Amino acid sequence: MEQQNPTNLFNVFLNASDCLAQIPSNTCRFDIGSILSQAPNAEELENAGTCLIKVKYFQIERTAAQFTTDATSLIQIRMINQYPNNIESAPQTTKNKNVVSSNIIGIVGVGNTDYTYSDFQSNPNDYVAIANPFRNQIEIQLTDQDGDLLGTSATANKDWACWLCVYVPPQVDILNKNMPSLNY
Repeated sequence: MEQQNPTNLFNVFLNASDCLAQIPSNTCRFDIGSILSQAPNAEELENAGTCLIKVKYFQIERTAAQFTTDATSLIQIRMINQYPNNIESAPQTTKNKNVVSSNIIGIVGVGNTDYTYSDFQSNPNDYVAIANPFRNQIEIQLTDQDGDLLGTSATANKDWACWLCVYVPPQVDILNKNMPSLNY
């Protein structure tokens, strides 16, 4: 997919210590909209409504034993940028359905010894559809298997980093889409 149009493929490395607040935590904001000043096809990227994103790599300054003590089995990496093609289960209540729109862009097993994990090497995170993140700042949250923010002991002043792969599919030329061809 991304090989068909590599100029619309971006590898974005984010380090929590470089976030706008400059303090690593379970919620960090980054200004990746500034990438448009460096993109050769900035207009196409800026006008795109949606894109595809996947987490290629993630690390956190915390051991598997610490996650086991905290009863955390995995980290959900969330981008506060929901898109309806992504869903997750939720406790059913009178106000909520059993599945809701999700902002999870990737998950990472933490090596908790109380759990068995699938082979992540053969089943890595894949692309998910989201709204265009290059239009403004983004916010990334780290949550546990239940969707709760990782505790402050897990993330306060603990460095974490992720490598995101963002692909913006080619946009249909608006003139060709909305204007009939004229035959003279």
